[in-house]
Amino acid sequence: MSARDSRREVTRRAGRSWTVRTRVLTTVLAFMVMGLAVTGVLTYAAQFRSLDDRVHSELLQEYSELKLIAESTNDDGSFTHATVDEVLKTATDSAAPSDNESVLALIDGRPAHKPRTQDFELVPDDSEQSQQVLQKIMAVHEPGRTVTTTMSLGDRELRVLVASVQVTGDDAEGIYVVANDIGVQKQDLWQSVATFAGLSVITLLIAGWVGYVVTGRLLKPLGALRSATEQITIDDLEHRIPVPAGNDDISALANNFNRMLERIQVGFAEQRRFMSDVGHELRTPLTIVRGTLEMTDVEDAADVREAHEIATDELDRMGRVVGDLSELAASARPDYVRPAPTELQDFARSAFARIERIAEREWVLARTVDDIADADEQRLTQAVVQLAANAVRYSDEGSRIRFSVDQVLGPDGPEIHVGVQDEGVGIAADDQRRIFERFTRVDGSRGSGSGLGLPIVRAIAEGHGGVVRLLSAPGRGSTFTLVFPQFTPKKGEHRQGDGDGVEGEGHEDVGPDADQGRTEDGRGPTGTPHTTTRRDR
Repeated sequence: MSARDSRREVTRRAGRSWTVRTRVLTTVLAFMVMGLAVTGVLTYAAQFRSLDDRVHSELLQEYSELKLIAESTNDDGSFTHATVDEVLKTATDSAAPSDNESVLALIDGRPAHKPRTQDFELVPDDSEQSQQVLQKIMAVHEPGRTVTTTMSLGDRELRVLVASVQVTGDDAEGIYVVANDIGVQKQDLWQSVATFAGLSVITLLIAGWVGYVVTGRLLKPLGALRSATEQITIDDLEHRIPVPAGNDDISALANNFNRMLERIQVGFAEQRRFMSDVGHELRTPLTIVRGTLEMTDVEDAADVREAHEIATDELDRMGRVVGDLSELAASARPDYVRPAPTELQDFARSAFARIERIAEREWVLARTVDDIADADEQRLTQAVVQLAANAVRYSDEGSRIRFSVDQVLGPDGPEIHVGVQDEGVGIAADDQRRIFERFTRVDGSRGSGSGLGLPIVRAIAEGHGGVVRLLSAPGRGSTFTLVFPQFTPKKGEHRQGDGDGVEGEGHEDVGPDADQGRTEDGRGPTGTPHTTTRRDR
């Protein structure tokens, strides 16, 4: 399956699945539905419970008034009401039934008294329905006790209190009935439930529409991100997604994705350049070796020896090129340079001991500094050796080459300057930046090189958070100086020289005239006076 078919298959599957927008909106609405449902159930359950308690309290209040009337006494201690009829009549006359409430007094099972006005009648007439109500009351009645029950009267749901009334000396059986139409009040609550449900549905619809619009705008960059991932291929890394205005997570994601694409693009470009450089540099020696072997007369021993020498030299040159390219490839790793506290004076002496054996020159350790810096001593030594070899290659035998390690106060704090100065042929202004590119060589070399030494030096300087400064002119020699912070900056802190890692001429602190204003021993404003001069035997 091709890459294009794979993208189509992914897109087709994505179309069938739920989008992030749908999942987010569905989840939010589901939680809203659950929240409204739980809130409604708990709220109205509490209201129905409160209704029952209130109706029960109203029924007990009527019973309390009846009891108060029945137990009232005269001044001489005798009961005010001597008969059941008097008690019930007084109680019904003084009763003031509230809305949805009805009171009825029975004597010996027959209606006897009722309030003058009330919301409805328990026994309105002598109809069959009234007889059924009386039968239900008598069935519930228990002599000497008060009973609360629920019964229906037509389409009414009633909560009924049935109280037995007895008076000493009177054989009549009195019944005091208080009924509350709880069904009407429940209907009001159910209407409130329906209203709440309707408003909840409207709220959910509005919230769903608003959420659909808002999530669509918020997640629009995700759609652009998905589209970008579908369009990006190994051959086309130029596409970038638009970054929405704002400072939220979506904007941060879009920015990070674009930066990731930039890093990938740089990596692929570097890889292509690396392969192109390898092919370009290895093609010539391979051609020479092949041509030499094809033209060698195997019967001529001298010709065979000459072919062997040529092939060996070319293979050695290929080995150096491959080694230098591998070094440059390794310089892209974050752990290529591993800074650690380094004694600069010990580093300077160790590096000088190595470079003075490269060739017969007048080597001068012009300056050292007795201090500590955050540096990778091995990589710095590698850079110094490379610069020294480069100085030898472009200078005359017996000429002077100065090596120095300085501490200089820079704009962002103390800096370390590691310099190599020669008295060679110098470098033209047009070539001073070009020489830091791969496989670049300038005229005047007294030896062959791979053209990768200075790019490696530049990579080492950048790994230390610094730059390489060059001051040179034809016929006046060259000074290469590695400049990097003495202490590794904290994360997010500005580093001087962040950029391409190379600074051209115009820096007064390096160059062939850098010794002006100093004594021969290299005494200056910050360095430790220290001069070692050696000429190779």
